[in-house]
Amino acid sequence: MTLIVVDGLDGCGKDTHAIRIRKLMEIEGKSVRVVSHPSNRFFGRLSKRSLQASGPMARLFATAFFIVDVLGTVRAYKRAPEEDYIFVRYLLGAAYLPRALAPAGYAFFRRVLPFPDFALFIDIRPDVAQRRIAARGHLPEMFETPQKLAAVREIAKGLTRSDWVTVDNSIDGEEPFREVEKILRERSILRPAL
Repeated sequence: MTLIVVDGLDGCGKDTHAIRIRKLMEIEGKSVRVVSHPSNRFFGRLSKRSLQASGPMARLFATAFFIVDVLGTVRAYKRAPEEDYIFVRYLLGAAYLPRALAPAGYAFFRRVLPFPDFALFIDIRPDVAQRRIAARGHLPEMFETPQKLAAVREIAKGLTRSDWVTVDNSIDGEEPFREVEKILRERSILRPAL
């Protein structure tokens, strides 16, 4: 059972990378489940709804529902030892906490949640993230302003200094994913290329 985490700012390409990693693993005969947080389960939907609001209470509810949603995924992961999992947005949810609380929140989650076999932080410049978010055409969320994207990026980069692989996805094209695939092969999560 392999656990992979793909995390990063809104608009960085987390889901796209997770789906492409899953396809590569499935080619090798692995059973892989991708769960993106907040998920479409009950608490995930509540978290998403709170993210589309504003103010301290909305932020508190978004955080609380996100945590419960993640805990539900971890529970399912522990019950399915025959499957590999890819979690999209997981431990770096702590980067969305107020700056003073983020390191302690991250340390707490690192202690109580399983750490992945492969932790991928997809970095992106906030201006590129903003452009990609706008192109999606969905309802805006509270953390999707240029200032908040920049602040969350700075916090996340501080939290991922060790144990994480960082790939810059600020450029369009295949190069960032080729880098991810190469690293997955070097770490024997995927078979080495022939």
